[in-house]
Formats: sequence, C-alpha cells, structure tokens
Amino acid sequence: MIFFARKSVQFIVTLFILLAISALPSLIVELKFVPMNYWDALLQQFHQLSQLDEITYYNRTSQQVLPLLPDLAPFIRETLIIFATALIVSTLIALFYAYFFYRSGKLVRNVLQTICQTLEMVPDLFWLVFLQFLALTLNRTNRFARIEIAGGFAEYIRLLPILTLTMTILFFFIKWLTFHVLEQETTPFLELARAKGVRPTSIFWKHLLPNLVYRFYLFFRSNMITILSSLLIVEYLYNVQGLFRFAVINPQMEILLVILFIIYIPIFLLDLVIEWLIPNAWKGGV
Repeated sequence: MIFFARKSVQFIVTLFILLAISALPSLIVELKFVPMNYWDALLQQFHQLSQLDEITYYNRTSQQVLPLLPDLAPFIRETLIIFATALIVSTLIALFYAYFFYRSGKLVRNVLQTICQTLEMVPDLFWLVFLQFLALTLNRTNRFARIEIAGGFAEYIRLLPILTLTMTILFFFIKWLTFHVLEQETTPFLELARAKGVRPTSIFWKHLLPNLVYRFYLFFRSNMITILSSLLIVEYLYNVQGLFRFAVINPQMEILLVILFIIYIPIFLLDLVIEWLIPNAWKGGV
C-alpha cells in the first residue's frame, strides 16, 4: 500500500513538472527573455489537458493541418522500434561481455578494460559520422547498395540509427557491469560457491548476475535522460521519422506537452510493474 501511495505522489508531481517544462518555450519571444508570458502559457497548458483531441500540427508531406493524436502513431512506432532494439541488443552484448570478462585472466581483463575505456570516451557524433561514412563506402559495392544514409519525410531508416544508439548505450553498460563484476566476485557468498565446487558458468548466471539485476535497472533508470537525449540526436541527424524529431520540427507548446506525456506515462507504468515484480531477494536492501 505504501509503495503504490509513493508512486501515485511521484506520478502527480511529475505531471506538474512536465506541464511546467512544456510551457518553457513561452519565455523566449523573438530572441528576448519574457518571463511574464510564462504564467499565461502554464494556464494554457492546463487548459489543453481537457482538449488534447483538438491539438493540430502542420503535415509537410500533405501540406495540411491535421489532428495530432491519430497521426503520432507512426512516429511513436519508429522511436519505439529503434529504442527497444538498440536497448535489447546492447544489453545482451554487455551481458555476454561481462561473462567473458568474468572468465578471463588478469592480462585479458586489462586489455578489455583499456579498450572499453578508450571507446567510452568517443562522442556520440563520432559513431554517427563513422557509420554514415562506412555506409557510403559500402554503397559503392552492389552487395550493400541498399543501405540508407538518412530518411526523408515519407521514408523510414532504422539500421544506422539502431547501430549508432546501440554503440552509444553499449559502452555505457559495459563500464557499469565491469566495475560491479570486479566488486562482486570477491564477496563471501561467491567464495563459498567456489569452495563448494560450483562451476564458474553457474556462479555467474545463477548467483552473481541475479545480485546485479536490480542495481543495473536502477542505473539504467537514473540514466534514462542521457539515453533519450542520445536518441533525440540520432533521430534528428539521421532524419528519422520518430517522435523526438517530430517534436523538434513542431516546437509548439501543446505538442511538446503531448509528447512529454507520451514518453513519461509508459515509462512510469513500466517502472511500476518492474518494481512490483522484481523479488525482494534480488533487491538486496537497495
């Protein structure tokens, strides 16, 4: 009961914060800071909550003003496909890397850590430019001629955005997992498992990893803004027909309000379910 009460308060407070954020564009009028506009814009956003179905946007493809909510579905789908695919792929690769790191000797571990620390310092834009250059190079051959470099107003591009976002998230996850594998492998319960003759594979997947699941989730949740900001950059620079790019090219306050709600509410509900389902034994007092 206390858990749901705490989450309900969190949800209500966050909705008010999203309303406040959606009204921020009103502070700038013709490159001038006008704080007096903010209160009126905030009241307008409250009013829009009861008239979400009346919000419209300008569709550049058809050159018409259309209702927002029905037309957002394809943009939501593209963002979800790119985000979910990159997240799943980067998580799986990071987990198998952590397993390989756990089973490796000291020399191999030092090499892996050096490589990952170097790659982690590479900015997101480098992966975007590098992958586009690689795609252009491969396009010169007939075998890879269909690799797309960027999307259009009526075209979808997924491969390069997924690869770029995956590379961005991957080294982020690897750094965290490497640190915690080193931290956990000397704990007494793992030492006891080794003393009992438990195989290293079983120790990692059945003992060490479950102890990290909840902490890894908390790490991911606290860095969600960083990952979403990377997705925004990817969508905009690849011209992806996604939700974030739609928000950039349609900067109206009411559209921003709807998009913030569309992003936050599913994340909140998913977080609620995960917090409820993860066993207390896995949380370890966190």
